[in-house]
Amino acid sequence: MIYFLTFCIVFILTLIFAPATIKISERFDIFATPKKGEIKGKPCLGGIGIFAAFTVALLSACFFRKFCNAHLSGLIIASGLISALGVIDDAKNLDPLKKIIGELIAILILVLSGTFTKIAFFPIWVNILITFIWILFITNAFNLLDIVDGLTSGLVIIVSLTFLVISLVNKDFLSSVILVALIGSHLGFLRYNYPPARLYMGDTGSLFSGFVLAAVAINISYSSLERTIALVTPVLALSLPIYDTFFLMIMRVKKGKSIFNKTNDHFALRLLTMGNGVRKSIWIMYLFSIFLAISSLIVVFSSNAIGGIMLFAVVLVFVIMGKKVGMVKIDD
Repeated sequence: MIYFLTFCIVFILTLIFAPATIKISERFDIFATPKKGEIKGKPCLGGIGIFAAFTVALLSACFFRKFCNAHLSGLIIASGLISALGVIDDAKNLDPLKKIIGELIAILILVLSGTFTKIAFFPIWVNILITFIWILFITNAFNLLDIVDGLTSGLVIIVSLTFLVISLVNKDFLSSVILVALIGSHLGFLRYNYPPARLYMGDTGSLFSGFVLAAVAINISYSSLERTIALVTPVLALSLPIYDTFFLMIMRVKKGKSIFNKTNDHFALRLLTMGNGVRKSIWIMYLFSIFLAISSLIVVFSSNAIGGIMLFAVVLVFVIMGKKVGMVKIDD
């Protein structure tokens, strides 16, 4: 009942908050950069509604079940900071260094609240270092991924469902409630973001979503020490945004450009250049993410041998797709 209640609250609130964020964007003249053929960009503060609905839903669930603890408090405070950074970035294009410093502070809040990797054969300082690198990378990977209508929300839902299955099997109530809230918020947001989009989540929503997923991913238990292959599960489940980020960096380096310069080298944008429509392109990405989700569940619930074979198959698919899409010529 708590899961159902959380989902209903966050879904309904997101549908209510989305029109409000459109008005806020218009009131303060905060719009995304116009795409080709557009006179004016779309409102881009949808992430405010996602964060607000997510937070209210979790606090409501806490009221009924009394499960609030240091982990949840730390996540809400830290994700609030991340969302605030996103709002500033959407409004004023925050300096990258200041943005990273803010993200590191948010990660520190998580670590101090007890959320960090707990890989048994690593000392605590290595686990904390891995946590900082992991969350920083995934947070910004989702930020980079948000370049096509409906893409990021769809992938967040698919990845969250993957982690939800694992957390439910492990009877991890806290992670499950957080994931249900994240799924509900993005399902509601897709009502306004599915192409043709009327509202974008902006950096506020993409940074927040990547941050929460990265944090939950390291808070879930995946296997016993006898099945070390399962430790790659969070990497595998999130491998599409990870791959897109590395793909983007490689394409930019090959062109002799800084990895921080904006280009059209994104995986999804190359699918568009190949002649696919927006909806077809995002569904190709959705289906690829579903394939990765199924692969992740096979790895986490099977033997080391089967998991290893599945992991090899995934790497092979990435190599083949990367080679094909990488050959597409695009306009910078």
